[in-house]
Amino acid sequence: MLDTIYSSLKRLENSFMLSYREVTKETECLKDALDNFNNNAEEQPSKSEVFNIAKSIDKLSIKNEYKLNLIRDFPEYFSNSKYRKK
Repeated sequence: MLDTIYSSLKRLENSFMLSYREVTKETECLKDALDNFNNNAEEQPSKSEVFNIAKSIDKLSIKNEYKLNLIRDFPEYFSNSKYRKK
């Protein structure tokens, strides 16, 4: 079961390089995988599986933070470059 979550995380990570539609689609797939995991809670995950998933989540949060910072800083950059051209 954790293999499905791990592969969903990897596809979500790869979708960050594509479009927001791909990110949305892969986010939904991950949500479904997590919902199925909650329904099959009898399985005991191994430490390595949990570690790999935690590492993937950490990478995604760093990429997401980077993109959010770019989006937040872009209007300031754009206005600064606009004034420099005049």
